[in-house]
Amino acid sequence: SSSYLLSYLLRSNLCVTAVMSRAWRFVAVVAAVSLVGGAAGDEECVDSSLLQARQVPASKIVLEDPVVSKVVKMNPDMWFPMPQEGRHQECLQQNYDISKMPKAAVIIPYLHEDLKMMKKFVGSLIGNTPESLLDEILFVDDANDYGFSFTQELTSLHPKVKVYRNPERVGLIRSKVVGSQQTTAPVIVFLEPHCLANRGWLEPLLAQIMSSHKSVAVPVIDIIPEHDTDKYSYGPLDYGGFQWDLSFHWPGSPKNRDPYWHNPNPFPMPALSGGLLAMWRDWWEESGTYDNGMNEWGSEHIEMSLRIWRCGGSIAAVPCSRVGHMFRSKRPYVFHGEAALINLKRLAAVWLPDRLDRIAKRVPQVMNLSDAGDISERVALREKLGCQNLDWYIKNVYPELEAQP
Repeated sequence: SSSYLLSYLLRSNLCVTAVMSRAWRFVAVVAAVSLVGGAAGDEECVDSSLLQARQVPASKIVLEDPVVSKVVKMNPDMWFPMPQEGRHQECLQQNYDISKMPKAAVIIPYLHEDLKMMKKFVGSLIGNTPESLLDEILFVDDANDYGFSFTQELTSLHPKVKVYRNPERVGLIRSKVVGSQQTTAPVIVFLEPHCLANRGWLEPLLAQIMSSHKSVAVPVIDIIPEHDTDKYSYGPLDYGGFQWDLSFHWPGSPKNRDPYWHNPNPFPMPALSGGLLAMWRDWWEESGTYDNGMNEWGSEHIEMSLRIWRCGGSIAAVPCSRVGHMFRSKRPYVFHGEAALINLKRLAAVWLPDRLDRIAKRVPQVMNLSDAGDISERVALREKLGCQNLDWYIKNVYPELEAQP
């Protein structure tokens, strides 16, 4: 009904919080529907006053850090706040042979972002990434207005920073695909412009995908408070899942699933929380990149999760890799909820066609797929890759799904 659709689209603009049970857990951000990109935050938001009310413990900033000093000597505009060390002690004892590690291209789409935050992010990438592993930092300008394009400001920061401008707005999903086509490094890393790369963030991700070529590696997402982006709070270790309305959520600790899991070992992620990830370029392309029939953003992280797991790959969270993310109280651009609803329909039609009735109890619109567009290419990809069915995924990857609302 039209009233339900109105309610559905309104919910896409709500920011709700799920307060985690342990005292040191942060306020995780979950959207009421999968229209919000998840807590790794394609475009998610949170009321910063709620974070204050929860008194999320903030790390002290190391004011006179030698890495920051080195970066500032290169370019004062790249100053960034170095968080106090908060990784597990075993992470600090890891020795990586970076001479045997592949180069990575960092791809960052942006639309109406804060230049000051982007400069800090670049500084953290340059300072906290071994030079030999960082092939380039590519910002994808999604047809920003003149005042938000920042091409000159960004490219002048460091020789490794490049900007590719879309001639027209294509949205986050397609901008990532475009960005991947503009780079050549063997490893692709997708990040977001309102982030901060912590110490040693890249090496653990590379180690994970080197141990399993079809693995997608994701960092643990920490919090940068919107009201003070020089602060940094370490987040908890949780695995990601989704519910039958296809919205992402954090069910709990990996220890709850596997009592033998040892922190800080990588652990399985049944669902991606958003768009921060690393993977081999050839697997990115072979597995189908993103669904180009999806518009703007929304549902692509659940689509990718089901596709990777069911088509021969895996997804692992890597606790030794930490990336801070600023959770925003509102979006700085116009978002079209109807596009996200179509994305959700495409996700359901391709990857959950035999569960439409169950999804429809939460999202009745999925029973009408007439506006989902042509999905034949994605169905053909599913068949080509010999993907497993949903029952296999539930049994082997995410048994908790059957009990989800």
